[in-house]
Amino acid sequence: MRVMRLFTAFLGCLLVLSARAEVDALKAELISEVSAAAPGKTFLVGLHLQHPPGTHTYWKHPGIVGLATRIEWSLPEGVKAGGLQWPAPQKVMMASYEAQGYEGETLLMCPITLPATFREKTLVLKAKVSWMHCGKTCHPATDLPFSISLPVGDAVNGNPSNQPLFEKFRAKLPAPPTDWRRISVERKGDQILLTLEPMLRQRDPSWNDHPPLRFFTADGQVDSDQEQNVQVSPDGVVVMTLPTSTTGPKNPTSLPGVVEIPTGKALRYIEINPKHGS
Repeated sequence: MRVMRLFTAFLGCLLVLSARAEVDALKAELISEVSAAAPGKTFLVGLHLQHPPGTHTYWKHPGIVGLATRIEWSLPEGVKAGGLQWPAPQKVMMASYEAQGYEGETLLMCPITLPATFREKTLVLKAKVSWMHCGKTCHPATDLPFSISLPVGDAVNGNPSNQPLFEKFRAKLPAPPTDWRRISVERKGDQILLTLEPMLRQRDPSWNDHPPLRFFTADGQVDSDQEQNVQVSPDGVVVMTLPTSTTGPKNPTSLPGVVEIPTGKALRYIEINPKHGS
């Protein structure tokens, strides 16, 4: 019944907002970290999204509602595009439902590699981009054309106008969990217990007994709209009780996702994928 209500809300969002797509104020631009490419070299391009206040697009897994932003490339022969590099997500609201996405601005980065045999003097990258842009209502966009052209020389040259933006969002990519001795996960009925044991066996002095850690699901196992319970022992061991989603994958073997960890006034993000029963 709850799944049907979510679907009805999402469908209504589509019907209402597709008629108003012309007033969608989302700014999107395909940009490059370099001003010139070179054969045999790799560089980054990025989809820069600037959201109006109170609106958002979605992370690689949106949660229980929404659609992830998608880029489909059309590239010259031999040129390769790697996987999207997604900055850490935020909790966003689609109507009354909590989801996973981005407010403000974000940069979805993608590595582009030229073959050593590339002989053209100009590199033209074409893409079709789709997204779901939501606030109180939603503005879907499908297969919007984007392109970028770069000269090709003997060496890769940085673009000083864009490099600070790439550096800013490279720093927002989730990091490996190097500060944690052990991360384990166990399924118990309709809940998942995620345990994180720190290297130093001491709790962050800025935390209370229930610090606002948050888990972002990368495959839909966890229901993004339900409360996550967090408890911390005196020696800093974190136990997160996560609600499972009725629409998640069947019989998953691991728990991929990102954990948001408050540290003083800042937030850190770690990317994890522990095996179930570990």
